[in-house]
Amino acid sequence: MSDKTRSELNNISTFPTDQSIAYLAREVTRIYTRDLQNAIAVHGILIGQYHFLRVLWEKDQITQRELANAVGMKESTTFTALAGMEKKGLLTRKRNSGDRRKMTVKLTDKARALRSTLIPVAKAVNDRPLKGLNPNEIFQLKTALEKLRDSLAGEVR
Repeated sequence: MSDKTRSELNNISTFPTDQSIAYLAREVTRIYTRDLQNAIAVHGILIGQYHFLRVLWEKDQITQRELANAVGMKESTTFTALAGMEKKGLLTRKRNSGDRRKMTVKLTDKARALRSTLIPVAKAVNDRPLKGLNPNEIFQLKTALEKLRDSLAGEVR
């Protein structure tokens, strides 16, 4: 990188969109999300539902609050989304007998069966754009993204 380019990048008044890591990350996320939504839609699942399923496939029978936190969604939004999933027969919700304020979420057999279908679909969507990268570039990309995530979260590993 030339000194002129480095100087331009450090100058706050010239901050082109294509130089913004946040913008590029948003664009990548937007495209991945769109592609995943299109791929899972044929199975009757929406992208928001998929995120809840991913968490519940790993740890079933958790509270609604734990699920909201794991997905990074407000509890009120989670409540509405889970009501829709319950109507579709993907999960059940039950009040905790020890604490009536807590609602435990449990997958149905129908939702558990979707895992073997949807995970390969999601993996294919994830891997498709990586075909242009070699294994070392993929490793470096994952490492850099993990460091960026940890830095943003205030963690040091």
